[in-house]
Amino acid sequence: MSKLTTDCLYIIFNELKRDIKSLRSFLLVDRLWCETVVPILWRNPWRFYELIEFTKKNQNFIKFLYKTLILLLPPESKELLINNGIILFPTTFKKPLFNYVYFIKSLNIYVINHTAQNFIESKHNYSAERFSIVNQHQPSDNSQLNYHKFLFEQEILKMIISQSQGLRHLSLDNDNIKQFYYLPGAKESLTNLVSLTCGLEVDPLIFYGLAQICRNIRKLRIYDCLTENDGLTSLIIAQKNLQYFICEFDRFDYRHFVCKGIGNALVKQAHSLRYFDSFDGVTFHPSIFKNFVNLRELKLGDGSLIRDYDLHLQQAMLPSLQYLEIGWTSLYTIAKIIQSTKGDLVEIKVIAGQNFTKKNSKMYLNSITKHCPMLKMATLFYYGDKDDSEIKEFKKLFSSCLFLEQMVLIRYKEHGLKDYDNELLEVLGKYAPISLKSLQINNLSFSPESLTEFLEKWKQRKIPLSFYYIFEEDIFKNIINEYIKEGVIKEFKEVDFEDFF
Repeated sequence: MSKLTTDCLYIIFNELKRDIKSLRSFLLVDRLWCETVVPILWRNPWRFYELIEFTKKNQNFIKFLYKTLILLLPPESKELLINNGIILFPTTFKKPLFNYVYFIKSLNIYVINHTAQNFIESKHNYSAERFSIVNQHQPSDNSQLNYHKFLFEQEILKMIISQSQGLRHLSLDNDNIKQFYYLPGAKESLTNLVSLTCGLEVDPLIFYGLAQICRNIRKLRIYDCLTENDGLTSLIIAQKNLQYFICEFDRFDYRHFVCKGIGNALVKQAHSLRYFDSFDGVTFHPSIFKNFVNLRELKLGDGSLIRDYDLHLQQAMLPSLQYLEIGWTSLYTIAKIIQSTKGDLVEIKVIAGQNFTKKNSKMYLNSITKHCPMLKMATLFYYGDKDDSEIKEFKKLFSSCLFLEQMVLIRYKEHGLKDYDNELLEVLGKYAPISLKSLQINNLSFSPESLTEFLEKWKQRKIPLSFYYIFEEDIFKNIINEYIKEGVIKEFKEVDFEDFF
């Protein structure tokens, strides 16, 4: 290993970037390993704050992180803090081996803000205890504490912005944010920002300021889109190549709200947008999707409270779509979305279908058959009427989707399990593409003889099957165990419906 070049070591260590424990052990091997690992560990030091559980040991780690940053502060910052009565500088620490700030590529304002507050408060509490021995009637000075926190946070931000190679990721998750883009070196440091995470409660002025500097953001993640923010709208419009948009909700309350301004701004980015994820809830008018002709991945949740939601979604034009994950939408609407594609769909994942009818089920299957020759994963629905027209649709689908590897099959039975679905299981064993490796079934019922016949046919394929279902009777479990021993079934799990996805 000692003969590996720095480039080779970097590639190996970068693959282990989430294995913090191993990377920290590599620091002790030799100087070359140490010099290679340090830039990876310090690329985003704030992630430790997000990942760790706050045990006493981990709290100490955060303190060591900030003590290191304090030691790296330039002389003028130290002098400013000392002159204002902020004595934070440890005397027992050696000078750091590296200027770790140089390697920082991610800036999390919330973590800096929150940790700085805790750090300053701990110092103030210590000073207050000492002072109270002399004068127990002196009230605590919160204004002084806030001022010290502001100064400390400002100097940390100033150092990172001016000394880092260039920031690539920025997180603004709280409403107590300073106008850091005015700090020395901010324009140079933020110009090549490619990823932004933010909440809608951030002051619009912050976004207006960033819009003057950041034009190359490719990934935007926002939280709780339940209000408009004109500043964020302007920032989105200013981007040259926005590709990923993610909307997450910590407190989605299903109010009837449409985030029109941000939605219109995203339409202006339709030429570059490739990924759209609003699966936690939808507050964007579905009419915007008729513009996303280059979208490759779409994840949509419940938008049922938006007026004419399904009607507008049926008009979506998504010719380049490859991955679709959708929930709480009618099968008819999903079928229309599939019909707007041009044959590149690889995955269709439906969490919960609405307006489930035999007609819509057949239309959904037929749309997949005609428009999804490259499909590898699909959620399929079986209405289960007595005529064989639906069975014929399954046969056509299996003969068309020859690359299907994973299937989730959901049976609709309004009045519970009454009839066997042996015929569908027979079709699966006879016509399912040779590529199929994983089968998940919900709400189907079949006889032990039919299951045995299905597995005997599968044995002839010589490709083990991962099988997921719920069997309540021992006779079915005995059959499954027998075919596990024979190697026909690679993996079997009894799962609930929620586990299917």
